[in-house]
Amino acid sequence: MTNCNWPDGTCACYAQEQEKPDVFGRVWMHCDSGLNMSKKSTLSLIQFILKNRLEVGSFYALEPSFSRSQVCVSVKIHPDLIPDFERETGGNLSKPPKLKLN
Repeated sequence: MTNCNWPDGTCACYAQEQEKPDVFGRVWMHCDSGLNMSKKSTLSLIQFILKNRLEVGSFYALEPSFSRSQVCVSVKIHPDLIPDFERETGGNLSKPPKLKLN
């Protein structure tokens, strides 16, 4: 690989890997509304993730010391499961934001 400049930033081989489609047809989705730290909300989210074998990218609570604190999660999910996710967990999925530095 002649175009790999790994210590100075991402190399072209890494960028190509990130652009490949998922072999299972999954897409990254982001949920930042509708979920909270209550036992019911957290349990339904974790159960859905485990039952449907979703890949979790990030998972955090804005202020975990409060029981109703907002929870944000990013998951790799098949588009057919999005309505089920929203119905069972109460969270609203959207495409993750993209940053452009130009």
